[in-house]
Amino acid sequence: MNGPDSNGSIGRPLGPYRILDTRRRWRAGVVYLAMAIAAAATIGATATSAMWLTAVLPIVTLAVYQFAGSWRMTVGDVDAITIASDATSFSVGHGSATLGYRGFLAMPVWQVLVFADTPSPDRQALVTVDARTGAVTGRYEETVEVP
Repeated sequence: MNGPDSNGSIGRPLGPYRILDTRRRWRAGVVYLAMAIAAAATIGATATSAMWLTAVLPIVTLAVYQFAGSWRMTVGDVDAITIASDATSFSVGHGSATLGYRGFLAMPVWQVLVFADTPSPDRQALVTVDARTGAVTGRYEETVEVP
């Protein structure tokens, strides 16, 4: 991958890029759980019973939410574009994928925009691909008027 230099031409490499994975939420869940255990130990030592509801229970709830939302992504951006090109009714020339999240537990979904393989693309499609399973979760195709 190269980036433009001061003249606008592509020159020096930008370096590798990485896509953030929702699996990192697992680490946040572990931190919240450790905080809840520390708070429980402190409350147990001081024998303050009302603190269980105001301190430990909300932290445990956050930990459970983080664990539940830590989806492992098995489909990358290039794979998502390949899956989207197979799901369209036309031959795909080029495409672009962005990572989005769906629902309360933030399930990762690739949103792939693909264009027809013609000199002036006359068709385009938006395909959503589940980043966990690779299943196509939605597809919208349309004809583009070429001037």
